[in-house]
Amino acid sequence: MDQLIDHVTRIVHDYTDQDPLTLTEVVHDDRAHIKVTAIAPIPELMPRLVADALTQLRAALEHTLYAEVEHLLQRPLTDQEARCIEMPACTEPARFDTWLAHGRRSQLSPLAAGAVLAERIRVLQPFQRRDFDDHPLRLLAEHTNLAKHRTPAVAAVRLGAVYPDRQHPDLTVALPLERNPQPGHGLRLQPGAVLASVPRNARIELSIVPPVCLQRPHTGVWNIAVKELGYLEDWVRTTAIPILVTGSRQNTPIPPQLDIAIGHSDLRRALLSAGTTPATERGTLSIQATQARRALPEILSMPPVEARPETVRAWVSSLDDLTVVRTMAHLAEVNSDPTALLHYLDELSAAADAYQSRLGASP
Repeated sequence: MDQLIDHVTRIVHDYTDQDPLTLTEVVHDDRAHIKVTAIAPIPELMPRLVADALTQLRAALEHTLYAEVEHLLQRPLTDQEARCIEMPACTEPARFDTWLAHGRRSQLSPLAAGAVLAERIRVLQPFQRRDFDDHPLRLLAEHTNLAKHRTPAVAAVRLGAVYPDRQHPDLTVALPLERNPQPGHGLRLQPGAVLASVPRNARIELSIVPPVCLQRPHTGVWNIAVKELGYLEDWVRTTAIPILVTGSRQNTPIPPQLDIAIGHSDLRRALLSAGTTPATERGTLSIQATQARRALPEILSMPPVEARPETVRAWVSSLDDLTVVRTMAHLAEVNSDPTALLHYLDELSAAADAYQSRLGASP
């Protein structure tokens, strides 16, 4: 799952990094309007990989449940018994009780009403939350039912935000920046959409955020694709599977990042050294680092520092993603203090020069 999600994040990163929106400026009277004239199509591989990742997430639950039933019975399941093992996603308690009582399933002691495993499954049901349509298990069931029977994941580019580098009193935007957008945030994008309107002769630099989003099949709500995958992956890995196996999520989380392109003679031992950062977090960090590597040479080349852009570019390319992102974050922290800002900019320029000197001294 981690490798599939990692592949999705890379496709989304590459797609958005190439500016998928074609824009034009249309002047009318004393205003200039920024309009969308075209939207680059999303690579067809992306929604199919999303569907594969969601299917693998649901399969992980089904496989865990199957293994637990066999473990508790201390025998293999018959073919008829095996066919009744599935992970329900019930929005009402009565439906869950009906699921338990159905046919051969009701004859399996681990799934009898009141049995430990049955109650663990009950804890994970969507009806446990008032907003059951947003419950991770309901989302996972709806997404995978769509992918299996009708179409791959429904994906589209939407408008996430339009915001100026510096505020301007006469600027109007289609959607202001929101720091922590929730599912449903954003606007539909199509050719002809007006993203911003400015005074005719004003020069205002704008940032436009066009996230790739997934539509939830049962509600029509759109959510940023990488966030939706991250939300569901985290729930399956850190909540659902631990509860099915142990009854609690207060355990050491299953590590997400293991290279399964190679064979492991001892899978448990391999997991001990597996990476602990999920693909969505790694992807987000990569996107932030790409933006920082572009911004830092421009920032440091401006007065009063006036570092050579090519020197800064070489230096930032040598830094790992986390260091670059932390550098930009610290710049934002000291931005309101001119003295501290200048001191930090000088430090960064000196670090770039030192790196260039080391390169020049290398054989």
